Amino acid sequence: MLKNDPKMSYRVQGEELDIADILAQTEGTMLEGPPRDELVVIMAGGLGSRMLPLTRDLPKPLVPIAGRPMLEHIMCQMIRQGFGKFQFSVRHMANQIADHFKDGAQWGVEIGYIEEPEPLGTAGGLSLLNPVPDTPLIVANSDLITDLDYRRVLASHETTGALLTMCTREAVFEVPYGVIEQVGARVVGVEEKPTQSITISAGMYALSPDALGRMKHGEVIDMPDFIQRLINDGEHVSAVAIEDKWVDVGRRANYQALLEHLDTQKAGDIA
Repeated sequence: MLKNDPKMSYRVQGEELDIADILAQTEGTMLEGPPRDELVVIMAGGLGSRMLPLTRDLPKPLVPIAGRPMLEHIMCQMIRQGFGKFQFSVRHMANQIADHFKDGAQWGVEIGYIEEPEPLGTAGGLSLLNPVPDTPLIVANSDLITDLDYRRVLASHETTGALLTMCTREAVFEVPYGVIEQVGARVVGVEEKPTQSITISAGMYALSPDALGRMKHGEVIDMPDFIQRLINDGEHVSAVAIEDKWVDVGRRANYQALLEHLDTQKAGDIA
């Protein structure tokens, strides 16, 4: 590809770098009152390949943002909503994650660990949950910082009666070329550099306990394939559109841009 070739770009609604308020909210977080019944499972076993070389000696969930691991920010945002029962699905450099979070007592919560014996994909770790919870559970990735209210997701999940509810967002793609509409060889329209909107998965889910029975113990499976399996089986899969702040800090370009934004913001506050 030539260096000056135009590239298709995209933007995701709500994906912004101005999340200093979210990061500030998570400092010194402690669970107040009894925890909610629902379990939260955070998928934290990936290799972090998109973050190299930052993840050469550090698991991605421990990569720091504002002085604390990204996973800590994610967990603490959930604690502020009353969640206090966590399971981290881990494998790559799992000891480092366990050494930092331990049993969760520092935050007044309970943390357990699902240890994947081999890479099980983005959903396979759920098949190792023991015991299986008897209430709906939240499943989230370990690299998405958001101020989403997960209680709203659970309420929607229960209202629709779905087996699985996925959070979705709108992504707008900007095509850097003129797009042609034609009938056979005849051109009937040309639109210069149009934008196209699609719906994407936001990486957060609510699952009913029965959904976990649709996996074999220790099965290797990614979340999109698992969701498609449920759909193929005729099960009800629902979507909740979210417009909350949301940033994927698991991509190095986003991570670096966020750090630069926070440094610039901090310098402006000092000035």
